Amino acid sequence: MSAAGAIKRALIGRPLATEAELGERLPKKYALPVFSSDAISSTAYATEEILLALIMAGSAALTLSLPVAAAVAALLAIVALSYQQTVRAYPNGGGSYVVSRENLGVLPGLIAAASLMFGYVATVAVSVASGVAAIVSAFPALHGVSGIRIYMAVGLIIVVMIGNLRGVRESGRVFAVPTYAFILLCGGLIVVGFVRWAMGDLQTYQGDMAEASRDLTFFLILRAFAGGCAAMTGTEAISNAVPAFKPPESKNASVTLGLMAGVLGFLLIGVTALSQITKVHPLEGKETVLSQVGHLVYGNGFFYFALQIATMAILVLGANTCYAGFPRLSSVLARDGLMPRQFMNRGNRLVYSNGIIVLTVVAIALILIFRADTHGMIPFYALGVFIGFTLSQSGMVLHWRRLRGPGWTRKAAMNTLGAVLTGVVAVVILATKFVQGAWIVVVAVPLLVALFYAVSRHYKRVADVLQLRDIAELQSLSEEADVEAHTTVVIFVAQVNSLTARALSLARAISPKDVRAVTIGNDPIHTERLQETWRNLGIKVPLEVVDSPYREFVKTAIAYVRSLQPSREHTVTVVVPELVVEHWWEELLHNQDALRLKGSLLREPWVVVMNIPLHVAAARPESSEAATG
Repeated sequence: MSAAGAIKRALIGRPLATEAELGERLPKKYALPVFSSDAISSTAYATEEILLALIMAGSAALTLSLPVAAAVAALLAIVALSYQQTVRAYPNGGGSYVVSRENLGVLPGLIAAASLMFGYVATVAVSVASGVAAIVSAFPALHGVSGIRIYMAVGLIIVVMIGNLRGVRESGRVFAVPTYAFILLCGGLIVVGFVRWAMGDLQTYQGDMAEASRDLTFFLILRAFAGGCAAMTGTEAISNAVPAFKPPESKNASVTLGLMAGVLGFLLIGVTALSQITKVHPLEGKETVLSQVGHLVYGNGFFYFALQIATMAILVLGANTCYAGFPRLSSVLARDGLMPRQFMNRGNRLVYSNGIIVLTVVAIALILIFRADTHGMIPFYALGVFIGFTLSQSGMVLHWRRLRGPGWTRKAAMNTLGAVLTGVVAVVILATKFVQGAWIVVVAVPLLVALFYAVSRHYKRVADVLQLRDIAELQSLSEEADVEAHTTVVIFVAQVNSLTARALSLARAISPKDVRAVTIGNDPIHTERLQETWRNLGIKVPLEVVDSPYREFVKTAIAYVRSLQPSREHTVTVVVPELVVEHWWEELLHNQDALRLKGSLLREPWVVVMNIPLHVAAARPESSEAATG
């Protein structure tokens, strides 16, 4: 095994056979952390986003944070119930793209897919950046370290990528402990906080009261609600990943979705209520709201630091939900000819490795652009997801109306309510966050849709070219198999050696009557010596010299091939001799003219490229002696 292979095996694990796919499926106890960590982890910043909007109207406005959080929780319950119906209706995975395309049409399906993909990328960046903020809050000494947030965020994204490349089941085991630790510690924070408050033992925020910078308006309350809706991102991931559950898939996915909604609703309302009781203020860029509440409830001891570490861990692992959703959505789009086919390929560990790697690269780019600032990425974070929610729920309404099965009116009514509410939220987010960054989604989604169409047109064009028109064409191919085609064989010669001899032998076997040996003349002395050697050896194939005044081998060679006017009736075969060295570093000691020539010739119609490799290791005299001995 090579060094690269050994490193890959150590990081990702041994390859899994296709037959092991069923064993990689997840039970509910692992599915919850894998597919719900994104939604549950949003507890760490959803309350803060509500407070950041309300604080602009002064400290008194923060009393509205609990009603706003309750409204978000109510919306979460409705959307979760709606998606439970989607899970049962689409046991093979009913994400926004599948439901929208099947029921609303191709364009709505592509808009849903593009919105959701953008949401997945943004979620990875936001979750990891927020996790880094939790650690920096716990250790204030890190505030002054230049670029520490960016370095930590990039490193953590790479760790999550490696965890996912190891496989779905293994990532479930890895991510289960931090997720359940956060649920226990954050849930404990709420219980202990309310007990201490009831006993009159809970301290409150001692900082200065914030002054109002603007009036408390309905628009400002809507902005706070839009910020709190960030808690709902990731809700759809379970409906995308139904096939990843152990049988019965739909039932297990539905139960997991209900558990996720219940846990998230409890944590969101509990943390928001404690923030109101303790009168904490958002300290943007310094200490998170959850950290402040943790200080007041747990003090500065073990449980506070455990909470912060668990918060960091689940926020980082919140990105894992997207690593489960983005690659699967990409594979479905690739299957439908809307993304490169490579996204359909599963790697050694039965995961969609290409999707995982692309998601990592784009998320890191967002981290670098926004310098790991959570608040800077929130405005465009949730919009794409809610567009997907709205289209998916609208598609489900048409799904029930078309089937008209038992209880279809009740099911359609539930999905109608979900579509209306999530549509209203999408409009609210767009209106209240447009200038702050929501405009990015408005630009990015159409660009992605255009990309889908471009990829689709390419695959259709290729399929049309490759299509066998009719049976007569196949018969004509068979009839003409014995007819000698007009083929010119070209060999580009730089020197006379064993590679040249092998190339000439093959060329004459392909086309005995039309072989062209050509040398590109850029050094008169070398060219003259080569011609002399050619004559002295009595080689029957004439050596043509093509001058290259600017010493450009590939461009001159391509021009020569084109001068032969290759066509359907006259193909040109270029035989390319190539030396294969023993070690990768030895490639640096040889020019890569053969490689560049092959790459350029592939773009020439009716030109065939034949490669003749000569392996140094196999061709050495000592190797031949060892073989015969």
